[in-house]
Amino acid sequence: MTLFFSAISFDPNIRGALVVAVGVVVLCGSVYLLLATNTGVRNGFLIAAAGLMGWMFSMGIIWWIYGIGLRGTDPSWSSKEINFSRSDGVATEVVERLPASADLPDPQTFLSDYLATNPELAQKIADTEGEGFTARTLTDAVTVAPTLKEPLDGQLEGWRILPATDSRRGDAVASADALLAEAGAFGQSTSTSMYTVKDVFFYGGKSASEPETVKGERSALDRAWRRVVTIFEPLNPPLYAAVTVQKNVEQIVAPGEAPPPPKVDESADTVTVVMVRNLGTRRLIPFLFTLFSGLVFFALVWMLHNRDKRAMAARSDWDPSQAELPAGTR
Repeated sequence: MTLFFSAISFDPNIRGALVVAVGVVVLCGSVYLLLATNTGVRNGFLIAAAGLMGWMFSMGIIWWIYGIGLRGTDPSWSSKEINFSRSDGVATEVVERLPASADLPDPQTFLSDYLATNPELAQKIADTEGEGFTARTLTDAVTVAPTLKEPLDGQLEGWRILPATDSRRGDAVASADALLAEAGAFGQSTSTSMYTVKDVFFYGGKSASEPETVKGERSALDRAWRRVVTIFEPLNPPLYAAVTVQKNVEQIVAPGEAPPPPKVDESADTVTVVMVRNLGTRRLIPFLFTLFSGLVFFALVWMLHNRDKRAMAARSDWDPSQAELPAGTR
């Protein structure tokens, strides 16, 4: 407790609390004071509280829709396993369906066979990537030739590869880097310079929310229909990610020289980092905030409504002719 209080300083802890307290007293208090002097203490409180909770209810709806404000945890990748060799088997059942790296086609051969029948694309790749471009991974192949993704996915038994242009790939790779460093997969001081990321595969999730393989390949009607299907699919199927990496060759760098480009150790096994998508609770707290504010708001409005009904009933039942006049006024 002593450490807790010693950690509190005037600026910004106490100052921030005082600023919030003064703001609440001045804004809410001034409104309540004005209403209390005009409508009465109890009625003024009900009106002021109903107005405050109504505003909080509206704000909560905006928070809930856009996932802002008092939000919960953001979606993230959770570790399932780190498989160091596919020959030893995997603990995650769905990963058994993903072919091992040795069973997948050679990236350059896979690309060359396709470019042999598409010389225009071959020339385009040469113009953008340079002469003699070599696809070192399947990701390189499907990135420069997006139409290769569909036939490759057909060989992955439900898994699908992500090209380098897919923004989801970067998020998955960053999470895999953190998991490899935490587990010390390549030693206690594991870093991204010790291995090379090869391919990223996804499995599961909402199929209708998959992005286009080739930009513009879907019509506006198809995109709208996919949006509708996604909305009316309340349950989210588990989404798995498999990030494959391979150890680099240890290279000695002389003092004062720039480090050479990383070189993959072809004799090393491919390491597969298996993760599952945790959707988080980004909108849970805004939802609870909206629900609480809405219930209190409607309760206060209902109390005001009943109060008005009693007041109107009392006024309708009152007969001025039957009222007793004070003594001495007749």
